[in-house]
Amino acid sequence: MNCAENLPEELRFEGEFGAEINSFLPFVHWLWHTGELGARRIVTYRGMAPFYPFLAAEQIICSPEPRRYIAPADRPIWLPTRDDHAPRSPAFELFPNYRALYRNDLFASEKPLLILHNKFCTEWDGPPINFLPPDLIAETLATLSEHFHIIYSRPGIAPPGADYSADHQPDHHLADREILAAFPEVQILEDLAAELSQVYTYNQLKLMLYARTHFHITVQGGNAHLAALFGGSLILIYHRAGHETRHSYQHGHFAYAANPAPTLLIAQNPEQFSEALASFPSARLIGDRVHLDPITG
Repeated sequence: MNCAENLPEELRFEGEFGAEINSFLPFVHWLWHTGELGARRIVTYRGMAPFYPFLAAEQIICSPEPRRYIAPADRPIWLPTRDDHAPRSPAFELFPNYRALYRNDLFASEKPLLILHNKFCTEWDGPPINFLPPDLIAETLATLSEHFHIIYSRPGIAPPGADYSADHQPDHHLADREILAAFPEVQILEDLAAELSQVYTYNQLKLMLYARTHFHITVQGGNAHLAALFGGSLILIYHRAGHETRHSYQHGHFAYAANPAPTLLIAQNPEQFSEALASFPSARLIGDRVHLDPITG
């Protein structure tokens, strides 16, 4: 593959956030790292520039168009991974080390930071499926707030800022703020982003927080794909439906995007979620990797 000869002068990504993170972005980073990107321009979505910190400002164009799903067969033929649910470490991909790029002391605390990421949106043109309902949110906070500094995030919990790329699948109301009110020590990423909007963009702030933490609780979808890029993490994924269980979690970028690869706990029902949740209080960060208690892990 001679990238310099076969690539267009403008590399445009169209699709969902997860597909951009796990297939398009590592290809662009590989091109930049090997010097084959040259002066080519990257076209992505509004607010995504912090994910491409290696690019010159004039090389990245952010479109205000909403994201939409693009079937693998309709993705560009020059993209090494067209089906992002079936890759096996393609030769022309290199994932950025966001932990090193965005390492910081933001919101330093005596407790380790934990990011609790949720969603409540239309999925596959139907009702929400992969989401933490209020009872599981409450259980998580009651179990872990003593042990962790928790920051909660859910697209739609607050109006999106001008630097956020919305998805074509609309967000819906979820009674999570009511649950969070009982845990005033828990912060909300979307509120923090609004307060700090003159200092950081939404994704700058998100990447800085993710670079600081090794503890993630998330749901199936794009955010889980992003969390996998932060090596050594412990990631609990609440997965009710989706293709990732067939390949991605064990053999896709979850296994090779970061070094060391994160430890994944996959829960497909509330009982499994509660069991996996119990592993977090005894988990320990040693060096740059989370280790589970051998009894609970």
